Amino acid sequence: MQFDPDPLLGPNDPPPFHWVQRRPAQRVLLLNDHAGFRTPEALGDLGLPDYAWRSHIVGDWGMEALGRDLVQRLDGSLIEGVYSRAVLDLNRRPTDWDMAGAVLDGVSVPANCDLAPASYAARIEAIHRPYHDEIEAFIAEMEHPNPLIVHCHSFTDCLMSTPDDPRPWEIGLLHYCEADRAGAAIDWLRRHTNYTVGDNQPYDLFERMTGSYALHNMHRTLPAITFEIRQDLITTAAAVDHWASLLDAMIKDVFQP
Repeated sequence: MQFDPDPLLGPNDPPPFHWVQRRPAQRVLLLNDHAGFRTPEALGDLGLPDYAWRSHIVGDWGMEALGRDLVQRLDGSLIEGVYSRAVLDLNRRPTDWDMAGAVLDGVSVPANCDLAPASYAARIEAIHRPYHDEIEAFIAEMEHPNPLIVHCHSFTDCLMSTPDDPRPWEIGLLHYCEADRAGAAIDWLRRHTNYTVGDNQPYDLFERMTGSYALHNMHRTLPAITFEIRQDLITTAAAVDHWASLLDAMIKDVFQP
């Protein structure tokens, strides 16, 4: 059994969340769970090979830039996760088997292999709980009568473990209930673009509930949008500008208070 150093986070490690903008008087809150790629100093590179650090298993490529652009357009708030999803996935619940997966998309994560339950719990207490507690505290502060939570994610054109099974969507919207207004949002994207828009794709919230949606939307009737953009389409500043402009227009049209 493998144990992490105790404490997990040392004096040179940043807090597990970062506020880009914190404006409780405004309506929109953006959650960017996988924006960060840091690891605790004590865990180093997690034993991962170099190619893995260029892959989706460590974070959502393009989302830091996109989230920061979009929040300026929406004049809202944006919180980012700081640590790599390979350390601990903030978009999971503590009971999810792959929250600190020993194998992620076919890649072994040595620092997560045979991880002791005490170390698993310590990662939750050091990284997961502070991030989600901060979000809950902020939502309680929000002054708008009808807040909107925007979950920001990117996905790959195919999984490394199934390279012969390409994903056809450029963007997908995940949804669970009528308050999410997903039908109207998907219709808007299909009318205003030529993109193949995924309806609960590339992931289906009815089959696999994500952590952030479960923790911050399931017990509320607030509108929410969870978008997934294919990461190879957000690799340049011009591409980020395009997608931020498109999402800004869609959100303002579909999610009017």
